Amino acid sequence: MWLKFFLILVVSHSAFASQEFWGKKVHVGEGYARTFASLDKDGGLKEMGIIISHRALEGLGHHDKSYELPLPSKISIPPYKLVTLDWNPHGHEPENVYTLPHFDMHFYFITKAQRDQISCTGTDAAVCTKEIPEKYLVSNYAPTPAGVPKMGWHWVDLLSGEFNGEKFTKTYIYGYYDSEPIFLEPMVTWEYLASKVNASQSLRLPKSFPQSGHYPKKFKISYDDHKKLHKIVLKHFKHY
Repeated sequence: MWLKFFLILVVSHSAFASQEFWGKKVHVGEGYARTFASLDKDGGLKEMGIIISHRALEGLGHHDKSYELPLPSKISIPPYKLVTLDWNPHGHEPENVYTLPHFDMHFYFITKAQRDQISCTGTDAAVCTKEIPEKYLVSNYAPTPAGVPKMGWHWVDLLSGEFNGEKFTKTYIYGYYDSEPIFLEPMVTWEYLASKVNASQSLRLPKSFPQSGHYPKKFKISYDDHKKLHKIVLKHFKHY
């Protein structure tokens, strides 16, 4: 009887463990970063995001650098096709808002080849900032002045702390190109991650997305002191 009970526990644990999937580790700083996804007992998407080892916060250098993080290969997570982690040691515009060392984390709905065709210059500048249908816009988000090459047009959250007298620590951006949403982007400062913070925030969604799939209603940052890992999590998904 005890053997049977033990076998049930082993099988149950294995079944639960099989619900977690990991992307390939990518060398970052003196550590690594990787994507992950977890499914609930019914096979639905529970969480996805990026793991950053604490050592990855060391030795990052003083130049901008972008890392492509492969998605878990054993499952498909629509609409996500490409994930990047960008290190910005000097921050970026707008001045005195995002000019702090930080990470940008892009979760694209398009392929790398499609993203690389985006220049947001010349004739593509008008395509990049083409008027967006109301159904794809998020309440209290505003556009930046222009698009960014190999990214798109960023819309920022006017309710976020950095636009309301607080120091920038974390924020959540929506990205567009050719009048459609093409990426989600959590941004987190180096200092905020290094403090081993645990924090979360609810996310606002548009009425619709052109791509069917899973879109998060919550963004969470956590630190596992035992494993020395930072976890940037998208969760509480709504399916469109």
